[in-house]
Amino acid sequence: MADTGGHRLELPVGQPNEAQNDELGLGRLIDVFRRRIWVFAVTAGVVFLLVAAATLSATRLYTATAQVQIDMRERRVLGDVESVMSGMSGDTSAVETETQILQSRTLAGRVVDQLKLYADPAFAPPEKPGLAQQIAGVFGAAPKLTPAEAAAARTRAREAAITSLLRSTRITRVGLTYIIDIGVTLPEAEKAAEIANTYAELYLTQQLETKYDTIARANEWLSKRLDDLRAEVQTKEREVEMYRTQSGLLSAEGSTLTEQSIAQLNLELVQSRAALAERTARLRGVENAVAAGGSPESAAEALSSPVIAQLRERQADLARERAELSTKLGPKHPDMQRIAKEQADLEQQIQNQVRLIVENLRNEVSIARQRVASIEESLAGQRTNLSANNLGAVKLGELEREAEASRTLYEAFLNRFKQIAEQSGIEQPDARIQSRASTPLAPSSPNTQLNLAIGLVLGLALGAVAVFLIELLERGLRTSEDVTRRIGVPYLGAVPYLDKSDRMVDGEFVSAENYVLKRPVSAFGEALRSIRAGVFFANPDRRVKVVAITSSVPDEGKTTTSLGLARISALAGSRTVLVDCDLRRRSATHALGIEVEKGLTEVLFKTATLQDVIRKDPGSGADVVPLAQAEFTPRDLFGSDAMRQLIDQLRAKYDVIILDTAPVLPLADTRVLAALADTVLLVARWGRTPAALVKEAVEQLRSHNARVGGVVLEAVETNMIARLLYDKSDYYSELYQTYYIR
Repeated sequence: MADTGGHRLELPVGQPNEAQNDELGLGRLIDVFRRRIWVFAVTAGVVFLLVAAATLSATRLYTATAQVQIDMRERRVLGDVESVMSGMSGDTSAVETETQILQSRTLAGRVVDQLKLYADPAFAPPEKPGLAQQIAGVFGAAPKLTPAEAAAARTRAREAAITSLLRSTRITRVGLTYIIDIGVTLPEAEKAAEIANTYAELYLTQQLETKYDTIARANEWLSKRLDDLRAEVQTKEREVEMYRTQSGLLSAEGSTLTEQSIAQLNLELVQSRAALAERTARLRGVENAVAAGGSPESAAEALSSPVIAQLRERQADLARERAELSTKLGPKHPDMQRIAKEQADLEQQIQNQVRLIVENLRNEVSIARQRVASIEESLAGQRTNLSANNLGAVKLGELEREAEASRTLYEAFLNRFKQIAEQSGIEQPDARIQSRASTPLAPSSPNTQLNLAIGLVLGLALGAVAVFLIELLERGLRTSEDVTRRIGVPYLGAVPYLDKSDRMVDGEFVSAENYVLKRPVSAFGEALRSIRAGVFFANPDRRVKVVAITSSVPDEGKTTTSLGLARISALAGSRTVLVDCDLRRRSATHALGIEVEKGLTEVLFKTATLQDVIRKDPGSGADVVPLAQAEFTPRDLFGSDAMRQLIDQLRAKYDVIILDTAPVLPLADTRVLAALADTVLLVARWGRTPAALVKEAVEQLRSHNARVGGVVLEAVETNMIARLLYDKSDYYSELYQTYYIR
């Protein structure tokens, strides 16, 4: 538990809980909003007021709406014949196309011309006079425009009126229906209704004019085309008769004899090709048997030969005879040799017979192939004759078809021309006015309720965005949660900020260091007592005597905290000594107004004793070891044995030893000295010192084995800390302000 200017801050003294570090739940969001409630409220209020002001000051606009229904029923000009200009199809693209036509500049221009809107200042504001006209006006001469300039001015006025009309007109399709809304929004209700109705009427008129023009162009084109087709039909029919007479053809048929001859030859060709295929297959059977490693006589052709069959029977008889004799006679016996010779002769005869069969098969294949070629040659000749005979008939048929096509086309065009002429003048538009626009009684814009609702929602949203942006951009430390979550060390307390009015004590302006002496029981004093309790009495198992007080960068208020803590400890009855260890600034020495010739440096250099340099703080009774000079020395004073001996000497004599050191980041002396202290207090300016610098200072101190006891926030604005810690006891600080004496 720590005090902040009299505000009790419930904070952990040990290391922060990891679960708390990562907490991003609803409670955290509520913390952020409570912390930035005024930012949220002001942003939301300003946005809402701006929207409300814009809504209330906006011009009242009236919207008049006329409805046009697209008629999907087709009205064909030529009945069953394809129409010159059919009605629209019922698909969505047709309705969307008509919607785009209604939004075209052409139709808007017709409305402008119909209602003379180019002369209405609301649609076509007067042009500013040119330089020549301005000069003429200065001399009282009436500006004169040439005919070309006047025509150009009228064109510009008309185009400006069209543009203004299109901006004021909204053409929309009603859902998936065939109805299109024509809405015109203007400050004048009557004019809006008039323009909407004129839009609808001119749209229907434009459809009729389009149909009239299309049918007129179709009639004109058909008339010219009929004259050309009539002459073409006559020419084609004349060519047919002349060619029939010249070629002597009475019909388109060819010679019957030639056709029969071709049919007979086709039949013979099929049979010959079948015979060729059969003989080729037999020959390939013998050749395949030989190619497969077998003997030619094993082929089907050889096996079916009666001669080969007789020779095989004779071979079998000789084989039996030889087998019978071989049991009685030797291989050199004349009978055995005779039988062997006869077997060889039989084998030779069989081979000769097989070769003869193969040769006969080849001859049969060759003859069959020649027959097929001969029939094919005869068939080709007959086909040539038939082609020559039919050539005249083909040409005649072509001429007759051309003549028939021209005649058919001529009749179709003639029928269409007659039908268009009969139905001309009964065209109807493909749409009709569903409802005419009436004069609106209430404005359509601005929608006050909707705009205010949008303004409120937008204000709340932008307020939330502003809160989170400020929270994300917040670099300093403001709450105990910031210290424990972002730095990772305990939070020891906060020293309130003292403004000029606070420092006026009995009509005298006092410094922050002396305020604790003038008002020891004020919120400022209670905050220092709370820090003292958190440092010296939080852990009864470890006695803390030597406290090094430092900061990450200069001007953080560490000297004010050091002096205040030393004086509070002395007033509480503890034997206290404050050692000024800031060799370059001598901040504590200057704050106490002490001027000495010998101080801490001389003690460490052994040119003076501790008793020679100690001074007494008259207000609190605390002892002070000042610095006599502020200059750089290359010697490592704080890492020397002399500094360790001095601290041991002070431990034996005092209950509380406070070392007011230099900042950690710019100087290395403090990191060495901090390792000699029982604990280190890191002072950070509330809301100003970036958390990254404080964290870096903590890491550097720990890298030198210094025990960082926690962080003290200096110059805290107590009126804001109550809002930042709404869920802590400080939120109710107004209830116990009477306990403090200011």
